Amino acid sequence: MEQTTIQVAVADDQQLFRQCLVSNINLLQQVRVIMEAENGQQLISMLQTAPVQPDVILLDLNMPGMNGVETTGKVRNSFAGMKIIILSVHSEPRHVIYMIEKGINGYLSKHSTLEEVDKAINAVYRNGFYLSEELMKSIQHGLPQKNKKFYFDVQETLTRREKEVLGLICKEYTTPEIAHQLFLSERTVEGHRNNLLTKTGARNTAGLVIFALRNKLVDI
Repeated sequence: MEQTTIQVAVADDQQLFRQCLVSNINLLQQVRVIMEAENGQQLISMLQTAPVQPDVILLDLNMPGMNGVETTGKVRNSFAGMKIIILSVHSEPRHVIYMIEKGINGYLSKHSTLEEVDKAINAVYRNGFYLSEELMKSIQHGLPQKNKKFYFDVQETLTRREKEVLGLICKEYTTPEIAHQLFLSERTVEGHRNNLLTKTGARNTAGLVIFALRNKLVDI
């Protein structure tokens, strides 16, 4: 069966970096850049008029005019289904967590290899999130054991099945893979995922992963 081509938009104010990134992404299999913007405002304008919408947006965090934080908010308000990967030279856990709470799906260092860019694009498209193993370890080790804003009694709040589903989500299993692993229907898995989102207050799958890291439900 022929694979679906993943449509990508790139927004970055550094022209040389953006052009090199676009050229390299277009060398990848099943991934094509269909939109290129030099800032957040231009990206939003293009999204509003484009006949074909991107599946995944690679978004620079620091841009003049409308930065990555503001652009993420605009995209989430008007184009909720799009996946967003932030590009940044900063990868401190607090920056990553802040952006995930804003609704992004993945986080990439601007020093990443093309192989990791390819992996990230495919991961957010198919699984809803991408964080490198190194970054997940950094986030987990940098989090407080108990924080009043985020911590609650997981044993009392989540069912055994919900914890099993969450664990597989963190391992980047897709919904069909989780269903096969746990002998459930895909509809049931999606029901557990929705319950997890409601109970944890996470905005998306990436938020569920951060929740699992905060509450020591996964061992990276």
